[in-house]
Amino acid sequence: MICRMGLTAALVLVWTALAHGQEGKAAPQTAPYVHVVIFHLKKDAPKGTAEALIADAYELLAKIPSVRGIQAGLPAEKATPTYAKKDYQVGLLVLFDNYEGLETYLNHPLHTQYVEKHLKHVDESKLQVYDFIKPKK
Repeated sequence: MICRMGLTAALVLVWTALAHGQEGKAAPQTAPYVHVVIFHLKKDAPKGTAEALIADAYELLAKIPSVRGIQAGLPAEKATPTYAKKDYQVGLLVLFDNYEGLETYLNHPLHTQYVEKHLKHVDESKLQVYDFIKPKK
């Protein structure tokens, strides 16, 4: 439970950063559907795989029309004490207007290309996906 609270706190911080238009597409406050993927790479993944996952997220995934904002990166060196996990290699956060936007993204040829290129280096048994929705005020 405490780990989930830590993850939730981290996601709120990322959401705040996105809402203020940092790196990637500007993230409007009106994109309430959040899709988070935590990638764990296989031990034999080639050097540079994490960086390629990140670069391709911006190069490919950000071009999908239903994507309203995107962030991808490595675990932070300085992070929330006690709760922040650093046992993964890449975190990805994608914003949509609604679930239909996520469906469009998942079925889009650029997403398929991204998955086909990178999934062979991802430990699928540890892959974590979180979808949540920002509550209306």
